[in-house]
Amino acid sequence: MALNEDRLQELAQRLARAMDGGQPERPVLRLVESRPSRMDAITRESHCRMIRHMRRRWGHDMQMIIDQACFGVPGIEGLDDDALIELHRDLERAQDCIRDGVSFEDAGLLRSRYGYQ
Repeated sequence: MALNEDRLQELAQRLARAMDGGQPERPVLRLVESRPSRMDAITRESHCRMIRHMRRRWGHDMQMIIDQACFGVPGIEGLDDDALIELHRDLERAQDCIRDGVSFEDAGLLRSRYGYQ
């Protein structure tokens, strides 16, 4: 309870300073690094569109590979460039496996545990 009271006191003091015409405290900012994308937006969307197409065409089997690649990421759009290209390649290999009657396990497309290679 004391923690909430301390926060309320701090908030009241800030509000009083702001109302008196004082300068509000500057927010503490931090640098968030992002990896620059090697792909342009059109190429990236093309990879995503092809991945979605393969999922619709081949169904649940492809979804397993997609979910494995997106483990810990909201979806294919959240993958970095290298991971997106790798997923597209894996799905192309998976198509060949389906056509040739080779299991994904035998082709090395499925991991025994998600998040580990």
